[in-house]
Amino acid sequence: MAKMKSLVFDDGYESFAVNGDLTRVIRFNPADPEILNRLLDVRKKFQNYQVPENIELNPDGSPKSDLEVDAAYVAEFSNAMRMAFDGIFNSEVYDTIFNGQSPLCIVKGRYLFERVMEGLFNIISPALETYNKENKKKMGKYLRDLS
Repeated sequence: MAKMKSLVFDDGYESFAVNGDLTRVIRFNPADPEILNRLLDVRKKFQNYQVPENIELNPDGSPKSDLEVDAAYVAEFSNAMRMAFDGIFNSEVYDTIFNGQSPLCIVKGRYLFERVMEGLFNIISPALETYNKENKKKMGKYLRDLS
C-alpha cells in the first residue's frame, strides 16, 4: 500500500491547553473576526446569571435535592452552556473545557463558567489584537498599491 502523504500548511490556528493539561487542547483562529463577537454574546447572555431562588445547589453544581425540577434545571443550564461554548469555537469544546464538571460549580466564590469566560478573554483578546495590527499593516500595503 502506498504511503499516505500529508498536506502541511499554516492554517493560522492557535492552540492552548486548558489549565496546562496537554490532553485538553482547544484551537482557535485569531483571524476569525467573529470569534470575539461570539465570545461577547455568551458573556452578555450569562453575565448577570443567578441560580433561581427555588433551586438549591451543592458546591459542585449538582442539585441538593432529588427533585426532578432541580435536576432538570441543572441539565438545561448545562446544555445551554454546552451550546454556548461550542458555538464560540464552532467546535465541540465543552467537554474539553469543563472536564466533567458542572459549569455551576462554585470555585473560590464564583461559578466555574465565569472563571472560564475570564480565562478565554485573557487568551483570545491579545491574539486578536496582534492579528488586527498585522492585518492593518497588510491591508495598508494593498490599499497603497491601489492608489
